[in-house]
Amino acid sequence: MKLITLNIWGGRVFNPLMDFFKKHAQDTDIFCLQEVFNNPLHTKSKVQQSAKEDIYQDIASILKEFNGYFAPRQDNEESLAMFIRKDLDIKEIGDHFVYRWKNAMENEDLTTWGVNLQYLKFIKDGKEHMICNLHGQWCPDFKKDNPIRLEQSENTKKFLDNFDGLKILCGDFNLTPDTKSMAILESSMKNLIKEYNVTSTRSHLYKKDIKFADYVLVSPEIKVKNFEVIQDVISDHLALSLDF
Repeated sequence: MKLITLNIWGGRVFNPLMDFFKKHAQDTDIFCLQEVFNNPLHTKSKVQQSAKEDIYQDIASILKEFNGYFAPRQDNEESLAMFIRKDLDIKEIGDHFVYRWKNAMENEDLTTWGVNLQYLKFIKDGKEHMICNLHGQWCPDFKKDNPIRLEQSENTKKFLDNFDGLKILCGDFNLTPDTKSMAILESSMKNLIKEYNVTSTRSHLYKKDIKFADYVLVSPEIKVKNFEVIQDVISDHLALSLDF
């Protein structure tokens, strides 16, 4: 099976992003996406004014052999999305909040924004699998430990630990590799960014110094056939591809 995870940056690099989905739709089973918008036309985000407000519909129009699932954490703002090939034996799909709750933001204070974990449970070769899609809190304390991120990681780990099957956690964690928040997530999972000596998950469109944000973690039972950072410039993030 093949999974791709990507923070699409609200679809700002629109045409190359659409070409990317056309190219990879043929051999990918699951897309886990962050910073996806599914708003009526002219309904703009308060946080990302330059995002394409209906980018979810554009992606769905290309991924016709996939079922799309949208998981908002704040109405009219960026959300998580999964696109899953229609022949996959889905057992359950949903989302679970690991920090606060849906529509929790107070007076446009981003530190009060809820963080949800989108999850997919399915059967493959007689074994239960769970894939989780996370977009971690990005402020304050730029990608470093703080009480919000520690709580987020602890609650994510608890959710993962309650599942007995094979597990994959992916997405834009907004964490540097050396944080306690990352160590919590790694305590029972393999961090493929470290194992494959990845030095950056950001494209040249990202101008800040810290080049880590995106990760794929797998439980020890997952047999990794291939893992790579795709270098296509389709966002300020780079896509991560896992063949397992």
